[in-house]
This record gives sequence, structure tokens and C-alpha cells, in this order.
Amino acid sequence: MIAKKAAVLAAGVCTVAGLVNVPASQAAAGDPVAFTGQVDTAIPLDRARFTLRADLPATRTADLADGAKVPMLKLPTAGITTTGNSFSVAVAPADVPDGYVGSNGLVSLELEIYDAQSDSYAWTTQSVRLVGTAAATRSASARSWADPLAAGRSSTARSAASRTPPKVKVHLGKAPKGAKAAFTSRADTCTTTKIGQNDAWATIGEGFPAAPGYGTKRGTAWMTHSNGSEVTYGAAVTTNGTKWSASGSASVANTKGFDFQWDPDTNPNIAYRAEARYYKYKYDCGGVIINRKVKAVSETGGVRTIHVNANAPYWLSRAKCTFDMPAGTWTKSTGKAYSNSGGVKFESVIGIDLSTSRVYTKGSTLSYKMDAGHDSLCGNTDKPAYASKVQQYYNRIQEEL
Repeated sequence: MIAKKAAVLAAGVCTVAGLVNVPASQAAAGDPVAFTGQVDTAIPLDRARFTLRADLPATRTADLADGAKVPMLKLPTAGITTTGNSFSVAVAPADVPDGYVGSNGLVSLELEIYDAQSDSYAWTTQSVRLVGTAAATRSASARSWADPLAAGRSSTARSAASRTPPKVKVHLGKAPKGAKAAFTSRADTCTTTKIGQNDAWATIGEGFPAAPGYGTKRGTAWMTHSNGSEVTYGAAVTTNGTKWSASGSASVANTKGFDFQWDPDTNPNIAYRAEARYYKYKYDCGGVIINRKVKAVSETGGVRTIHVNANAPYWLSRAKCTFDMPAGTWTKSTGKAYSNSGGVKFESVIGIDLSTSRVYTKGSTLSYKMDAGHDSLCGNTDKPAYASKVQQYYNRIQEEL
């Protein structure tokens, strides 16, 4: 049943587009930029060959068994331009069928770079959000791409921030043995196969309640993670089967139909965690294994609280704090996205941890209970409404400045 479903999906993909890679110097103009990036070497990319694909949403691959072929939509590469070791990926929204658009307009793109002259190879993945309308009466420019980590998830989001494309850093390393020969006929021979899966706990938020200070009780913090909320989980790749490198990310919408609100907690250093399901894939061309990769596809519905055995951060500064707040509940639902470079605890599986990022929304919040004994808040980089992380302080803390 599962294999039959995969075969049907794959057949549908083949009718969409047959990819012929074209040099970036022939790139077309006019399509909206989905994302940009830079490789970590000085090798210029003007002669590199690019392959661009879209992955199916998790809702269409959730029941694929290990060993099943994974349908991938090949996209035109004429919209890829390069400058030195940097690249820009433009994609026509019309080239992405509705079946490849997931919850909240999320589309998962995968980019492959191969430079024959240096025999170098790179792979990365990036989620982007399709915004705007596809009505026949509207122009093509009415649809565009947005960064999933930009504020606002509305289908009509048109702010300058939402139109700024995400940027990725990509490791360009030695290509796997046999890649040069395999890539000459890759259009007919390359396949992606699911070879396993792992569930991993990931920190998606942090709370830092105030010390008792001049009182007798600690402050309290809590978080919500509601149905429809999104988390961006880091992805990774290996070309030799042993050494993994972080590369790109996949944004996952909580579509399992659960809402969770952590109870108020007084621990000085709290990590809020969700469990993410990762798929492991093998990608080969003509029998040559080009890479293996891991990528988050969904959340399991599990949540956890970790009391971190470490001192709370110290962000006390007049430039980053607000003092003498009245009693009440302070809730963060906007501002810079939360990020954690080692949020996904994946070291036991691939030898490295991966990143997490999360936009604050009405369904994805951080809250503090403010009262006479705990009346100050400080952000990590700016005042609380603008910062990505927020810490609570006790009353009269400004006297210590």
C-alpha cells in the first residue's frame, strides 16, 4: 500500500518537469527570490551546476516506510544567479503545484551544488512561505516567497521583513567518489530513498524567572505551543556516511492537533522542549551514493520541561531592560524569533546537535507573572518586545546598575 502510494506520487512528479541544469550565467530575471546563500570556500560558483527540488509536505509522506522512494519535484534552475561564492535562488510560484505547499504555505526546497572543476559538492535545504493570492484575476507578482522566521504568517503578509529572503551558509566540500561520472546522466538515475527515522527532543523556548531579590519567592514563567505553531529545525548531510555537517533547516507546523501550555515554573533556567520526528534519506545517482541527509518532517506531540543546571544569563542593562512594571501577566507574542544553535539534541544519532528557531505568535508565547517583587524584564539583545529571549528580574534591580 505504502509502496503503491509512493509510486503514484513519483509518477505524478515525473510529468511536472524534466530538469536540465543551466549555468547561472543564463539565469532568468523577474521571479521572486526564495532564498540566498554562500558557500564556505572562495571557489566561485559561476561554472557550478545547480539542482533545485521541492519536497512533499509531511502530510503526504508521513506513512512512507523505510525503503520507499521519496518523490521530489524538480524545479527549473534558470532563476539561480551567482556572485563569487554567493548565490540567489529565484523560483516562480507557479512552478510549485499545490500538492507541494504544506500547512501555513510552507514549501521545503532542496539545493544541490556541484563544481566539476574542483570536484566539490554541497547540499542544503530551506523552507520558504508562499504568500499572496493565486486568483486568476491577479498578476503573477501577487504571489511571492517569505522567510518563515519573519513576523506574520498571514497569506497576505507583505511587510518588508517578510519579503526579505532567508540566507543559508553551505559547506562546499570534496564530492563523493564517483560523483563526476554519475552527474553526467543524473537526470535519469538519481533517486531519494527513506532509510530510517529518529525522534529527537528539541529546545524551542527558554524561561528565566527572577530570583527572590528583596522578597521571599521566585518569579514564574511559562510557555504555550499551540496547534498551527511552527518551529524551524536544523537539517544535516554527510557525503561519506560518517561525518555529518549541519546544512539548512526545515520549518515544521504543529499539525498534530494538540495545544500545550506549560504550568508556571519558578526554576531560574528553564528549557521548553518539543519532540520532532526526523527522516533519514539516501540519495544516489546511478548506484553512486551522493549523500545521506536528515530532515525534520513533523512533531510527535510530546513536550518536556528541562531544569537546566547552569546559572541564568545576565542581561541587566538600561538599554535592554524595562523596570517597575505593574502586577499582571506579561506575554511575548511578537519580536525577533527565538533561536538556539544546539536546540535539537541529535548528537547520539549523527554526532552533532542541530539548531532550532521559532517565531513568537499568539499561539507560541512566553509569559511571566509580574508582581511587586518581580517587576523587571530584560532582553538578550534589546528591550523585551524586540528581543529573542527575555529574562525576569526582581524589584529594585536597577539599583545595581
